[in-house]
Amino acid sequence: MTLEEAIVQQLKNYPPLAALVGTRIYPATYPQNATFPLCVYQRTSKSPDYTHDGPSGNKDSRFQISSFGRSFSDARHTADEIFEALRPWAEQQIVINDLRVGACFMEDELDIYNPADVESQSLYQVLGDYLFLEGDA
Repeated sequence: MTLEEAIVQQLKNYPPLAALVGTRIYPATYPQNATFPLCVYQRTSKSPDYTHDGPSGNKDSRFQISSFGRSFSDARHTADEIFEALRPWAEQQIVINDLRVGACFMEDELDIYNPADVESQSLYQVLGDYLFLEGDA
């Protein structure tokens, strides 16, 4: 299992988030006629860890996980539930199939307003910057 697959599985299986977005969790962007609120994720960096003997098998991976909504309240509430869905990974190491997630930390968060020509099509976004420590199980 890849880290991306594990993140999506964790988000989809968290009932309060699933109640808000269902299965609307997309890589990189969302479909043109999407229903809101929704989540978008993308890896922004992956840094392997090295020892004197070479690669250790551990990696630091940074992801942006954004919530989008037609209102700021929807985007904010969705972002809060994303954080809560990932909280268990911040508190303890877990192993999923052959993937070890050693930790997950929210490093930063940014509120963004995406204006459109028609105000009813404008979107609010809360961008979360998460750091995941991963390795082989």
